[in-house]
Amino acid sequence: MRRIEFRLGRRHLTLEVPPFFIDFRKRNFSSMITRRVSGDEGTLFYVYITRKNQMSKLLILKSMHPGIFMPPRLTINETFTREEINDFIDSVRELERTWEYQDHGLWKMRINDLTVYMVLVIGADRWTVRAIISKDGMPGYRVELPVDPKLSERLLDELTPEEKHDMEIHEHVENRHFHFTVYSIERFIDLVKRYDYYFARKERWEQSVRIEDIS
Repeated sequence: MRRIEFRLGRRHLTLEVPPFFIDFRKRNFSSMITRRVSGDEGTLFYVYITRKNQMSKLLILKSMHPGIFMPPRLTINETFTREEINDFIDSVRELERTWEYQDHGLWKMRINDLTVYMVLVIGADRWTVRAIISKDGMPGYRVELPVDPKLSERLLDELTPEEKHDMEIHEHVENRHFHFTVYSIERFIDLVKRYDYYFARKERWEQSVRIEDIS
């Protein structure tokens, strides 16, 4: 089992979302992203994000990549040392040795006929990273969105028939995970800001079961 990490920052890292598994052998785009791991094929992705002084680090990221769009108002009330600044800059440079930066807060990694993107999502007082996947010869991006069950019907009403065409919904203890297709990155960012169980509610994902360190 191959393991790939996306680490933005070095200090005060948090596993931002549950690790997800991609089986690149699947022809059906909708079944590539899952939580189930069977056999030794496929790849596990772990997304780690720094939690402390997030907004100050966002400004550093903006200085390194001017194309990142910043909200008109940001809440910043943090104390930041020169050592922390240099440490974060080094972490970004290290990350981009394996994840190619694409501008506008987008990193990508090419694997076979798929491209895995990490998308920067910025709120008023926090930011996060979420994954999307594109496949050669297929339109759109495959995404996963954890949603509060109370908002499930609202999301379903909002999604277009094209977005719901090959949708899968997986029940979890606290929420429902919607697997579907979007046709622009901006659309995905908007949905994350309004529906993502962890980001929109300002919740942190807490690991409730052991995840084996598979190598």
